[in-house]
Amino acid sequence: MMKIVIAPDSFKGSLSASEAALAIKEGFQHVYPDAEYTLIPMADGGEGMLEPFAFKKAITPVEILIKNTYGNEKKAMICIDNDTAYIESAQAVGLPDFKPEELNPIQSTSYGVGEMIHYALDQGCKKVLIGLGGSAVNDGGAGLLEALGARYTYTEEFEGVVNLGRLPSIQRVDLTTLDPRLKDIELKIASDVNNPLTGEEGATAIFGPQKGVRLEDVPVYDQWIAQFAALTAAEWIDAPGAGAAGGMGFALLAAGGEFAQGARLIGEEMRLPEAVREADLVLTGEGKSDEQTLYGKVAHYVAELAAQNQKPVILLSGSTDHEAEELFKLFTASFSVMHSPCTLEYAIAYAHTLTAKRAAEIAKLIHLKV
Repeated sequence: MMKIVIAPDSFKGSLSASEAALAIKEGFQHVYPDAEYTLIPMADGGEGMLEPFAFKKAITPVEILIKNTYGNEKKAMICIDNDTAYIESAQAVGLPDFKPEELNPIQSTSYGVGEMIHYALDQGCKKVLIGLGGSAVNDGGAGLLEALGARYTYTEEFEGVVNLGRLPSIQRVDLTTLDPRLKDIELKIASDVNNPLTGEEGATAIFGPQKGVRLEDVPVYDQWIAQFAALTAAEWIDAPGAGAAGGMGFALLAAGGEFAQGARLIGEEMRLPEAVREADLVLTGEGKSDEQTLYGKVAHYVAELAAQNQKPVILLSGSTDHEAEELFKLFTASFSVMHSPCTLEYAIAYAHTLTAKRAAEIAKLIHLKV
């Protein structure tokens, strides 16, 4: 019996990772109805990270109330499986929650993400896997640490939670008041960002503009964050990944966290390496394949696993950049799910059908070869 592993990322804007996996399986079953299919929808730690866990592990996400990017109440989802919590930071402080004109970085806070971790601790979790990606915050992780118990001494009194605009007023940071339960858990950070916290390659300079930071404000905000970080845990300022998610990477390192490549961490949690090792064929996919795929994306990770185990691996994507020659050397074959020129609206509306049909055609080719 042929063993087929299907491990795609989401096709953003059209198919979730599990929907993409089901569409590929549907197409292959037309040709290989008796094959053994293992579906492992994937993510790299950004938006949509919870969905694969909910699908694969049959977890019902829990809805909790936390603070959003600007300190207002919002609902967020968290997945808990026995003593492990899966947290998607974008659930609390996601960039897609706001229109560009609504972004106000000086008021941004990561407090809500800290609340999610605190909730996991309250549920008795001993392992927390948190994905950093797609965030609208740029507060150096100050809010996250405050939600976990850090105490700040200001030059003036404030009401409400800390945000970027309050960092210059912080005179002292006390991390000894952090929740003691943090010392007893495994805190894993899923991210592919290797930037330091501050400087020309730091959080504000590289990622701030997409969160509404004006270019003239970059050095000002960067200095505020540098000042806060020096009072907090100076040893982590230049650590790779400290600049992830507006400085939440720095805060999580200060709280005892450990970084790992997002796709690899999630893949290992989903037991993808074991599945690939037993497979006859591996399929992966994503919304768009280009040179960015080479930098820690799901499809790249799946291709590496297949190569390590000498398994054929096929890539299906919403669109492919055929000038990215180094990318396509990774795969046995690569295909776009598009069959003919069409509008973006059509491609999104019929994404499932297009993907299933392309998968069926690939299966026919493989069957013909056999």
